[in-house]
Amino acid sequence: MRYTIAIILIGVACAFSQERVIDTVYTDTHKVTYVIDTLNSGNDNTAAPASSTVSKTEEETDTLGMNAPPNKLNKVSLFLIAQNLSFMLNYEHMLSDFCSIAIRFGYDGFDYKDVRKYTDAEGTIRTFEVPLSFKWYWGRRNTGKYHYIDATGENHHRSKSQVESYIHTQVSPLMYSVNIHRAQSDYREFLDINKKEFAAYFTVGFGGHFCYEHFVFGAELNLGTFIAKPKFLNKISVSNDQYGTRLLSKYITESILSIGWMF
Repeated sequence: MRYTIAIILIGVACAFSQERVIDTVYTDTHKVTYVIDTLNSGNDNTAAPASSTVSKTEEETDTLGMNAPPNKLNKVSLFLIAQNLSFMLNYEHMLSDFCSIAIRFGYDGFDYKDVRKYTDAEGTIRTFEVPLSFKWYWGRRNTGKYHYIDATGENHHRSKSQVESYIHTQVSPLMYSVNIHRAQSDYREFLDINKKEFAAYFTVGFGGHFCYEHFVFGAELNLGTFIAKPKFLNKISVSNDQYGTRLLSKYITESILSIGWMF
């Protein structure tokens, strides 16, 4: 009787074990191996163990060098220009891993006190500019990453943060809304200007970003000059030694800090 019960229990255990399909996944950094038991899968063919290797293109390349691909393709940033403490909104789109185009929108001006401080006239000057720039990223490095395996068993690498550096050229059309005047004296002629004037300047510069997940922080320096100078600047004197005369000076200098969002 005892032997009969033991044989029955062994038979039941074997039956349950044959009805179960076992999927075991072994993983390392390059290969995913599947071991599948299909003894009771409904056909007479027994599947052999299968293995697949993750393509090298699915892994980040040169993660310790300076040629890592970007995590995101778009950046929207708020720029603070130190020269006259003005703000600009910037949108940048990556054309490839190392080239991008960007457009900025900025509205600024010189109020009554600024005009008297920086020039020999009185009044107000308002500016609206739309700089267009082309960037080349000469270096980008991943500074932190994590690994995960998805439901299909594929091995993925993702970067938490990056550091990138670039050089760029920029052309900026801008519009001046000028309302200034000056009384006549022994050495100055009478001046009364109330109109809009268009101009453009060209700069070259360099900068860098620190990117953490969706956040981006940056710094940039640009130097350039007018390629189409507004005519009213020929009729006033500008104190270029004063801090904050950007867009009134002959030469353009921009020191920029930025913070933004990537997507």
